[in-house]
Amino acid sequence: MYNQIYSISTEFVKALAADKSYSFLVKNWNGKRGPKRRLSIEKVTALNLLRFFLHIKDLKAFHRIIKTTDMIPEMPNYENFLKATNKSLPIIALFMQVLLLQNRLENESGVHFIDSTPVSTCLNRRIFSHRVTSAFASRGKSTKGWFYGFKLHGVCSEKGVLESVIFTGGNVNDGKMIEKATENMKGWFYCDAGYLKGCKELVRLAESGRFICAATRRNMNRIISDEQWCHLRKRNIIESDWGVLKQNYFLEYHQARSMDGIFRHYCFAISAYILQCRLNSFLRLKTRI
Repeated sequence: MYNQIYSISTEFVKALAADKSYSFLVKNWNGKRGPKRRLSIEKVTALNLLRFFLHIKDLKAFHRIIKTTDMIPEMPNYENFLKATNKSLPIIALFMQVLLLQNRLENESGVHFIDSTPVSTCLNRRIFSHRVTSAFASRGKSTKGWFYGFKLHGVCSEKGVLESVIFTGGNVNDGKMIEKATENMKGWFYCDAGYLKGCKELVRLAESGRFICAATRRNMNRIISDEQWCHLRKRNIIESDWGVLKQNYFLEYHQARSMDGIFRHYCFAISAYILQCRLNSFLRLKTRI
């Protein structure tokens, strides 16, 4: 499994190295002083993706497992591996965007589902002592109650494939992010009542090829077609993505000690989930052939 992930990571970094922006992305990879890193950026990226493939939550536990094997002889100590992992944030963030772009291009039906999910950064009883994300996170309220952290806004296809993700503060209204979440996308977007928009905004979005169909609240009446009603009833498809990300890929993370640390965790978790879904679908297609 590692060799397959490493080959994908290597091909991505090779393609990225041909671009002029590559030097800007990796300018902080090696420190200002001391020896160069023992692991390449391709190996660091592949190892962290492997951690989420194996569903290991703790980075230190994963490092201990790798050190006991002969898979990576040049594996550094945990402190240096952690620093290299945090330095790989620009690469894995771009890798995640490439995976999302591929999913968008492969969507032929033009049907999308939008939703958001809370991503807490600490327990509620520790809000006043939490400092890592205090400058960016905020309090918000979901159907499960109050939380402190971020909101993950996402768009998925009819098959449940993630196509776009955006992180905002926990107090950001869902309706304000619909334009940003659906940027450079076209088709029908089905969502809950939290994404209701005014007529002028709906017309402006429709002119750009984005047709929003939001569920109504209890005190509202609206005429919709049977097809729209069927799609609205299936809008919880994206909630299965949130459930898998939180339970199997440990999206909610309370152990970060820096903003780079928490967002590289988010990017690696989402990238590993998308990549594993793509590899599984490829294997199923290969067995059929």
